[in-house]
Amino acid sequence: MGDLTRRQAEIATAVVAEYIDTAQPVGSEALRSNRGFDCSSATIRNEMALLEQKGYLAQPHTSAGRVPLGPAYRLYVNGLQPLGGRLDRDIAWIQGELRRVGGQREAALRLSTAILSRATRYPAVVVASRRGGPRLIDISLTPISASNVLLSYLDDRGNNEEALIEIDGSIRADQVAEVENYLRETLRGKSVGTDVDPDRFDAVEGDLLSGVGEALDEAGTGRVYVEGTTYVLDQPEFEQPESLRRVIGTLTHSPLLRRTLGTVGREHHARACIGGEHGVEELSDCSVVASAYSVDRRRGGSVGVLGPMRMHYELAMEMVTTIARTLTQALSRESEV
Repeated sequence: MGDLTRRQAEIATAVVAEYIDTAQPVGSEALRSNRGFDCSSATIRNEMALLEQKGYLAQPHTSAGRVPLGPAYRLYVNGLQPLGGRLDRDIAWIQGELRRVGGQREAALRLSTAILSRATRYPAVVVASRRGGPRLIDISLTPISASNVLLSYLDDRGNNEEALIEIDGSIRADQVAEVENYLRETLRGKSVGTDVDPDRFDAVEGDLLSGVGEALDEAGTGRVYVEGTTYVLDQPEFEQPESLRRVIGTLTHSPLLRRTLGTVGREHHARACIGGEHGVEELSDCSVVASAYSVDRRRGGSVGVLGPMRMHYELAMEMVTTIARTLTQALSRESEV
């Protein structure tokens, strides 16, 4: 918030909170009445006009209030605090339900998706790891241009796969060779989808390695579970047929969901990607909250929800965290049976 005063930041986050609650453009009087500001409506209007100039708010019509833009949502999400004891009863119920099917992997994954969707009222997605998947026999990288590298790999089931990796900037042949050597030393004999570490390299090699990791992660990912697609119909943001078609199409396209959840849900804590932050053009007006879950201390897959930018982030992040943690526990118990 370096470009904002303290009051401007408070007004920006208050606009987000009010807009999440009402789905209507927010006026200065509503902020003063509902959010406890001790300054005048005129002062709030002036600050909102400055926030509009700085790209935090927009005014749909001349006489309307303001709606938040991506930077305002990011400011809001970064300032969220855990809900704490307010969800204890829900969390206890979720843990009990998943404990009940802990020895049944398929049932646990399906139930996790259904519970997450019902608890948040957003479409929920669980991406499962592929158990007993193929192992890499060989892997190679071939420069195609300064910013494109061809990934080729052979697995122990005789599949020879390729993927084109596009990177930002340009990369030299010796840098590609360095990354290839690392991949061969690290991944041969291991399952497709084994994690790699982009942070061990500088920017351009790290960018290439991230692209390779995403391609292998998608290839090594198993089934995608989706529940609650019809909740999209409850959101006014998706009333336009084209917008609705784009979101529904994404929710029924497994490779795109794998890529989205794999990108957002790589950490073992809930992460929110707002609007274009997740890099999926089809979901540029949506937000995704996701987290990784583990099986036997290894990344097992991702769990998350998808909704409008006007999302109840507190609830979504708390529920995604709870489901990921509880699913990890349930699947670990399965491995002990």
